[in-house]
Amino acid sequence: GSDRYNFCSGWRKLKKDLKASFPEEAVAIDRYFDMVHNTSDVLFPLFMILKMLPERVFKVCNWLLARHLGIFKKTTKEVMESITSNRKLIGVLTYIYGDCGEVPERGAFAMHSLLVSHYRTGSYYPIGGPLKISKSIVEVIEKWGGKVLVRAPVSSILIDNKNRAYGVVVKGKQILAKAIVSSVGAPTTYTKLIPESHRSSVNKYIDIMKDPSVQSNISLMSMFVGVDDPEGSLKLPKANYWIHQSWDHDKNLSEYKKNCLKLPAFFISFSSAKDPTYESRHPGKHSALVIGPCCYDDVEQYKDDRVKHRSDDYVSLKEKWKEIFMKVLLDQFPELENKIDYVDFGTAVSNDFYLGTHRGAVYGLAHTPKRFEQHWLRPRTPIKNLFLSGQDVTCCGVTGALIGGYLCAYTISARSIL
Repeated sequence: GSDRYNFCSGWRKLKKDLKASFPEEAVAIDRYFDMVHNTSDVLFPLFMILKMLPERVFKVCNWLLARHLGIFKKTTKEVMESITSNRKLIGVLTYIYGDCGEVPERGAFAMHSLLVSHYRTGSYYPIGGPLKISKSIVEVIEKWGGKVLVRAPVSSILIDNKNRAYGVVVKGKQILAKAIVSSVGAPTTYTKLIPESHRSSVNKYIDIMKDPSVQSNISLMSMFVGVDDPEGSLKLPKANYWIHQSWDHDKNLSEYKKNCLKLPAFFISFSSAKDPTYESRHPGKHSALVIGPCCYDDVEQYKDDRVKHRSDDYVSLKEKWKEIFMKVLLDQFPELENKIDYVDFGTAVSNDFYLGTHRGAVYGLAHTPKRFEQHWLRPRTPIKNLFLSGQDVTCCGVTGALIGGYLCAYTISARSIL
């Protein structure tokens, strides 16, 4: 549609553009970016440091710093409404909620601030594609004598009668280690990998994770599109596109939960346009990705069906969603018409199968104020020698997982990290 806003890199230009669109909101816009900066660059690092302290010390520090850390108890909607009453401006500034899966009325402003700051200087894409990230990590692991196994799912963590983890079970074989690190998320670690005989020490956390304000509210479904362009006529953008039904994100999601075919938002990206090596690796080809939300409840009944052989009802529902996704893509990029030669589509249950997620939650636990109150979401667990890493330790995304990994490594051996 004609109601478009470009979020460029560099806050100076971004603020100038926003003020041009909302001239009566200049003061509110400045205040918003000040709050985002203070929350993401000052308070969030402080909060993460405090989380690494013993629980009693954390509670004391949290109490002493309550006036400053109170922002972690507020939703994005609460903070935004304290800045401005302009509903459209609020909707425009919170367009990015899909990057953490929480609409303004649920999501923590702290998480919103991190997302906005993350794109402050633009975004990045690995030359050679995302596979380069995992290959680089594998090289470091193997350089230091480690091994990386694929198609080797862990079915259980080995724990002795003194509540100490000492290994894992992989395809019926025991692999022993002095320290066990789980990066599959707290729900899967505590409910599936820890044997029932040893869950007494984590049962209270399992119950907390069932709380709707801690459990992930939304999953994602994805459409992968292959484009044939032998003549090289397409000039696809490097920028990401967000398409929303309206600027009232909370209302959009509420309506979607009543009608699963009325999707509230879409994300469109072309990895082939971002990677300078793509053309040499795949001449005459392009790839597109379209992402939208998916309520796990809409597909849960199909979770135990065999992948690629799920029921006709599931296939029919997927086709309806795929048609909606394709229409959105072609509405934005009509030049792709008659050039698409491959389409694959996945839902929340696809995420569980291919990504090992819990209830399709690609972002991990909910990014709500309640989640940030959970002091136990840190690397050290109640089971000796068992540590958590990844998104649930800090926050979602590649960067969140990276920081979670660093905090985990520091917890295991501070000396080796420092």
